[in-house]
Amino acid sequence: MSTPAIAEDSRRRLRSMKRDPRHNQHPVNRVLIEDATVGERLADQIAAGIGSWRFLIVQTIAVVSWVGLNIVGLVNRWDPYPFILLNLLFSVQAAYTGPVLLLAGNRQAQKDRLTLEHAATEADKADRQNLEILNKIAENTQLTVEILKHLEDQRAELIKRMEASGMLAPEPAPAQDAGEAPLAQT
Repeated sequence: MSTPAIAEDSRRRLRSMKRDPRHNQHPVNRVLIEDATVGERLADQIAAGIGSWRFLIVQTIAVVSWVGLNIVGLVNRWDPYPFILLNLLFSVQAAYTGPVLLLAGNRQAQKDRLTLEHAATEADKADRQNLEILNKIAENTQLTVEILKHLEDQRAELIKRMEASGMLAPEPAPAQDAGEAPLAQT
């Protein structure tokens, strides 16, 4: 599979996960989705709708249409300038939108808190595993050093035996420089 194909496959899977919250397998997300009340789900959906471009575009078209129809007066000016009914509708919308956004924000804060707690727990678990691994490495290093010392001792013993049996000539003494006086032998 080529790199562009892999990238496209990843994008497609991410889009499907974004659309279907059941695909999000993170433990915090699963708990929040499964334990959400009807009101919490509704608040999340409304907040997601209000915070979308679709909502802004539809609202803009509705307001422009409302103002246009009332200025031109094609349909019995039901809300003449200064558009008191439109302002009343905005006030009602704001009265409901504010608390819904607060509910969704509280839920997001709860999710953030749970995510941080989960991350801290996972970090602690990873730290413990890292310490266990480091301890095992230290034990293995100590065992390796002991084995190496044992092999060096065996090698030295083998060399001594070979020298004693004549199979190996003793190592010559280190050569002296011409300027040095020979050591006196006692």
